[in-house]
Amino acid sequence: MISLRRKQHLALQGLSIAIIIGNLFYLHWPILGIFVGLFYLSLNSKKIGDLFFFKIKNSFKNTLGLLTILSYLSLVYTLFYHVYQINTLTFLFSLISITSIVEFVSWKKGAQHYFFSNLDLPSIRLANIKNIILPGIFILTEILTFILIFRKASSEIIRSPWELLGLKFWILFVFLSAILIIYLIKSKSNNTALFLISCYFFLISSLALIIYHLGFGYDPFLHQAAMKVIEETGTIKPRLFFYLGQYAWTFWFHDLWQIDLATINKLIMPLAFSILWPKSLFYGLKYGFKWPSRISLIFVLLSLFLGFNFAIMTTPQNLAFLLIAIFIFLLPIIKKDKTNLSLSLIFGLAISTIHPLGGIPVIYFSVLYLSQTLPLKKSFKKILFTLIFILSGLSLPILLIIYQKLNQQTWQQIITWKPWPLFELPKFVFYHDFNFPLDLIHNIGQNRTYIFIVLVIFSWILIVKKHKYLFFNKHLVLLIILLINYLLARIFISFNKQIDYEQNAYLLRIIYLMALVLLPIFLTAWYFWWEKYLQKSRLSIYKLWIICLSIIILASATYFSYPLYDRHLNSKSFNISQDDLETVHLIEESAQGEAYIVLANQMVGAAAINTFGFKNYYQGNFFYSMPLGSDNIYRNFIQMIENKASKEEANLAMDKAGVDKLYFVVNNYWHSAKTAIEQAKDSADNYFLVGKNQIFVYQR
Repeated sequence: MISLRRKQHLALQGLSIAIIIGNLFYLHWPILGIFVGLFYLSLNSKKIGDLFFFKIKNSFKNTLGLLTILSYLSLVYTLFYHVYQINTLTFLFSLISITSIVEFVSWKKGAQHYFFSNLDLPSIRLANIKNIILPGIFILTEILTFILIFRKASSEIIRSPWELLGLKFWILFVFLSAILIIYLIKSKSNNTALFLISCYFFLISSLALIIYHLGFGYDPFLHQAAMKVIEETGTIKPRLFFYLGQYAWTFWFHDLWQIDLATINKLIMPLAFSILWPKSLFYGLKYGFKWPSRISLIFVLLSLFLGFNFAIMTTPQNLAFLLIAIFIFLLPIIKKDKTNLSLSLIFGLAISTIHPLGGIPVIYFSVLYLSQTLPLKKSFKKILFTLIFILSGLSLPILLIIYQKLNQQTWQQIITWKPWPLFELPKFVFYHDFNFPLDLIHNIGQNRTYIFIVLVIFSWILIVKKHKYLFFNKHLVLLIILLINYLLARIFISFNKQIDYEQNAYLLRIIYLMALVLLPIFLTAWYFWWEKYLQKSRLSIYKLWIICLSIIILASATYFSYPLYDRHLNSKSFNISQDDLETVHLIEESAQGEAYIVLANQMVGAAAINTFGFKNYYQGNFFYSMPLGSDNIYRNFIQMIENKASKEEANLAMDKAGVDKLYFVVNNYWHSAKTAIEQAKDSADNYFLVGKNQIFVYQR
């Protein structure tokens, strides 16, 4: 155990800040930035944990300290964006102010901070070498798996990463999962177990980051381009009202670690998921729901049952999902404590700066219970609770109405009446025709909604029967609030002006939030089922069965968290390819400075954004077709590629944009590519080939 005097604390803080600033302006060394940056974060997270979360047991208070720093960054960068701009001064202010606030509060409270208090040096002995055998095998297997993944990275079109990784990956995955679960069953060290789980989570969530060499998804390229503009100019127009909270994380770590913006942005979600999810869920299960350590650790793995596709690429909505999941699992700990509720309110405000769809329910929930701590009569508290509850139920529909109204839609286009169907369940499937492993994975993955619902109902019956419902009363309140929001949005709000596949996107996000609220109840079903088998550390036939079932669940969750292309399912998700990058460059050269628009799929548009940023807009339309806005040229692309590639449709798109030149790009993987190419050859003025992309030119 080490304790420092006040002057030593200030000297450490000052030295770390001086090195960070020197590296920012002069050295630009990523290794130094990472090393000193991690020291700075660890030091201040520890101190914030000591000052504000002293009631929290073990090292999880340091994790809450880190979350506090990240929440503070989201709020500060958002404030700077709206009243000034985001630049180096913003970073320096946040860096110095964090230290200043921490040291001032520490001095004011006369706090003592003890470091390495949990270090158990006598346990590091040759006699205990058996305790590191399984972790050693796990780390070695994980390294081999990473090597395999890096070797399979590609810049070509990837229909599914599983086509590239093949059987070798799954053999390593099953072995790695088995070693981890066995260690969790036998483990006596929670810290080591959580470290291994974090390594495992980082592996499975970073596949897209590695495999898709040029980048995965569409939205990340939009956000990266927006951040690039902000980095260069300090702001962006039209001004953003959302997303700045997530941008804050990327900008801050970019300056702290001196790693390029795009790389940091790709790393944010896998890193945050692998660090925050295991520790938060473990603490919530162990100290909130009072589960034994061994069971809590194993059920952190089972929490992946719904999949983790939100963790594989960095977007504001995905980060908001992660943070609200942390809040949900910590609900039993928050209780009716004014300090905890105040901190959760600040946390909700920070999430709202990232994405309001996640933050607003947390804000209303915190205000709802903060109102009950006010010195008022019981009758007034009930009235206040009811009013805030009603406002909570209206919050997301009001937000969605305002959002659509700001997009120039009329009340007739926004308000609707659609009382049925309230929910759209996926089709139930049962495969038994091809090979057993693939059929089994699909029977679990494609039916997981039904499995989840059945186990939640079963679990709730047992919770009531065993009188454990007090642990879940706040979850039910939050669930009811979200359900009311969903039903009002489903029945009364129309999204018909969105692209077809985007029309239910907001409703699906609310449903996913409800699923996250129900996740602790879902895990409780497994707890009632497995508790007596997992209490003892010795392996048995029952535990072998649990290990096998857990591996199947983890394999299914991992398999379905990424794009699929197999005998049963084609998710039709594509990525930027080298051909796409060459296409946008060649089109720019071909135009010779003349104004033009391009009708192409989203990934070609992402390649253009990645190359040129938000270069040109014509009549409110980006010069590459994008599924944004109510009357975009992407609709013309869909007509050209799906129905008929005609001169008339090209002219309609040029009329919208007010230009006289149009390029129509057909990727060979599009299901109607062959027909569209034949039609375009007859109607276009010219065409040329770039790799596997056909480009057709239409000129007035």
